[in-house]
Amino acid sequence: MIYRKRRSILGRLIKPLLVVIAVFLLFSIVWLRSNVTAFEYELGQLQKQKSTLIKERRELIAKRAQITSMKKIQYIAGKKMGLVYPDRKRVFFVKSDRGPTPYTAALRER
Repeated sequence: MIYRKRRSILGRLIKPLLVVIAVFLLFSIVWLRSNVTAFEYELGQLQKQKSTLIKERRELIAKRAQITSMKKIQYIAGKKMGLVYPDRKRVFFVKSDRGPTPYTAALRER
């Protein structure tokens, strides 16, 4: 008789506990799937952003190359600033001769 009472009490406690665990597992699976879907969506957005940034970087590199090209610099220097290449006969080389310099700044004799 005591054995049957314990068994019936355990049976009454285990069934609701199993139902609660099953519901908890079901909600856990739904929550996990929704988080995975949200992460996949965010990953897709970041990949799109990465591809647009790569395209923009390529365009900026091309613009930099165009701006810093020697022909462009020569054109701007010649037409807008009035600079020209000097004639070889008009170039003077200045040699700087520094002369003797002191080794120390102290007031001692050498």
